[in-house]
Amino acid sequence: MNFLKIVQIIILMILSIGCEDSYRTKKMVFGLFTLETPYKWQQVKKNGIDSYVGAIAVDKSDTLYFDLGMYSNNLTEPNIEIITRQMMEESATDSMKDIIVKDIPLDFDLDADRFRKQNVSWDTIDNRRAKIVFPRISGNGLTGVYIDSLWQRGSSKARFNLTGANLKVQNEKDLLNAVRTLRFYKK
Repeated sequence: MNFLKIVQIIILMILSIGCEDSYRTKKMVFGLFTLETPYKWQQVKKNGIDSYVGAIAVDKSDTLYFDLGMYSNNLTEPNIEIITRQMMEESATDSMKDIIVKDIPLDFDLDADRFRKQNVSWDTIDNRRAKIVFPRISGNGLTGVYIDSLWQRGSSKARFNLTGANLKVQNEKDLLNAVRTLRFYKK
């Protein structure tokens, strides 16, 4: 009887070790930086021209991309120009691009921020000022981090971003947790 209990315990231990724990994390090493991520995330190598770029496969549909270099995107949402239907009719032009056309009462405050897709917050990550972006509506917009100045060589600054677009809700949360674990290493 004692032998059976020991066998059962061993079998349970083997099964529990073999099961994927959704809360397990791992440290991903990218040479110039590390990141603590969910265990299932996988590194994908990419080739960059003027910077160090790469990707992280989060799952079958979501992928993150990073860019470390002089020209990394600062993740600023483009300016939004609001033109009402009345304004369009008065100007009789259709040459403008990226226009939001709304039927808005004349007394309505035309604040472009009401139409933006992402929120912005600022934090300190690895002793650096970091811009963190996340969608106002989960699954619709960018989630990620931008750091303006990692280190400087002459007049060139190394910048960094890590982003994903239109991520699933859990992947957004995981990315926002992971970016706080970023650590950078200058060559």
